[in-house]
Amino acid sequence: MKVRTIIFAIALIALLAACAPAPTPAPTAAPPTKAPAVEPTKAPIATTAPAQPTAVPPTAAPKPTDPPKPMAFSLVTGGTGGVWYPLGGAISGVVGKNVPGVSITVEATTAATDNLKLLTANKAGMAFAYDYHAGWVNDGKMPGLTGKFNTRILMAFYEQPLHVVTKDGTGIKTLEDLKGKRVSTGAPNSGTEEQAGYVLKGLGIDIDKDIKREKLGAAECVAGLKDGKLDAFFWSGAVPTASIIDLANTPGLKMVLLPISGDVGKKIMDANPGVFHATAFKKDSYKGVDADVPTIGITAVIHVLDTFPEDRVYQIVSALFTNMNDLAIVAKEVKDLTPAKSMAQLGPDAQKLLHPGAIKFFKEKGALK
Repeated sequence: MKVRTIIFAIALIALLAACAPAPTPAPTAAPPTKAPAVEPTKAPIATTAPAQPTAVPPTAAPKPTDPPKPMAFSLVTGGTGGVWYPLGGAISGVVGKNVPGVSITVEATTAATDNLKLLTANKAGMAFAYDYHAGWVNDGKMPGLTGKFNTRILMAFYEQPLHVVTKDGTGIKTLEDLKGKRVSTGAPNSGTEEQAGYVLKGLGIDIDKDIKREKLGAAECVAGLKDGKLDAFFWSGAVPTASIIDLANTPGLKMVLLPISGDVGKKIMDANPGVFHATAFKKDSYKGVDADVPTIGITAVIHVLDTFPEDRVYQIVSALFTNMNDLAIVAKEVKDLTPAKSMAQLGPDAQKLLHPGAIKFFKEKGALK
């Protein structure tokens, strides 16, 4: 009996254990690889991931829908006996060959003042003039112009020493000796006439009363001095200037360049702040110049309006420096011109009036900070 009871109890316990629910296992951390909160492979394709160097080439930037419009304009220069006119022709040739869509017509003029009149009247696209003119035009102080105009400098080409030319036998040794003599002060409205006026006024010499005044271009001045119709003339131009080379090489004539230095030079520069700087004609710059001759000078530049397209200015300036040897054929003074030398010929005030397209170029070349 006892044995049956024990067997029955064991069977009952086994039955109850089989019918009872399974115990809930204690929570455990899911393995990282089996249950991530967000599966990496299902994340959006990496819009924030760094692009590979070849994935976005430089040309991926937005492009203009239209090509640059063709441009045709005049470059106003100076008299045919000076340097600006042939240099303008060389500039036109370089730009025509190297800047697609740009065509330049070169015009002979009486030079700086008239050039700026034509430029500001929108009758020319580029104009040769001088560095100090930029500030005057923008400030409304340019002689011959009424009002203020937003012009900018394209680049500086070369220094222009002031020639005061005579010949042996006239008795003229100094600027003071010009009194009472037959003197050309340059073509009307030219930079030469302007600078001659500054020099004479600075020395207290009346340009209309104290000299027998003529108003001639360089080639006419040379002819007049040769023929005895002139005693002296002023000329602001590059060294060497073709017509003055001709004068210096004339048989039986000894050309003389009057020196401007010391107290005389200081007096002139003090009377005309910002216009002149001290310089010199180097020995052998002309036949018969056997030693350096001190003088004063300015810098020749090209002006444009501030509305001239920036990209075109950049292209033009780049083309000119790339092909400077072509320009040097007609103007030896630019043979070794570099961006750094060009900027060195401009003072801080003139540099502030560079065209943005020029600024971009000169900064790229390290010539401007």
